[in-house]
Amino acid sequence: MSSPEHGRTSIGSAGEHRHPTGGGRFESFVDAAVTRAESTLEFEDPMVLKLSLMLRKVNQLMTDDANRQVHQAEGWTQASFRVCFGLWVAGPMPPHLIAATTNMSRASVSAAIKKIEEDGLISREPSPVDQRSTVLRLTDAGEQAVIRTYQSHIALEHHWLEPLNETERLMLFLLLRKLLTGPAASEGRS
Repeated sequence: MSSPEHGRTSIGSAGEHRHPTGGGRFESFVDAAVTRAESTLEFEDPMVLKLSLMLRKVNQLMTDDANRQVHQAEGWTQASFRVCFGLWVAGPMPPHLIAATTNMSRASVSAAIKKIEEDGLISREPSPVDQRSTVLRLTDAGEQAVIRTYQSHIALEHHWLEPLNETERLMLFLLLRKLLTGPAASEGRS
């Protein structure tokens, strides 16, 4: 298996070829972006730019991998899985709360709901609080589909985090939690 850090193709756990991450090339790109920014922009810490670009890259690669290897293989779109996963975790709720819970737009949630309702993965029922609105709930088939898919998703996440030891995983978790509870994240939610 070639190392993704060297920009060569690697073999995923299912034996399929994965797209090269271009780790070395991407690091060169990050360095070039910082150099370019330093020549024309004002900012305090070049490491902030490096971290931001690398976080986005890891997020995109993990998302693409999950979509290609797990969600599409199980017949999901990213939006349909997120809606059903939100219902699986939080229980029945109205569409506007699904949007807030999954960090999706109401339009994306609405489009996803149409398909997964047709597929028999969710059902609608009148809201016990407001008879004008509906609450969505996973059907038994929907719950089984989420469980099956999430099991595969967890295996992929383990594969991604394999390079980190237990202490490094905890450190990364604590640092990400700190970012998610920081002032910028709070401002983004308002």
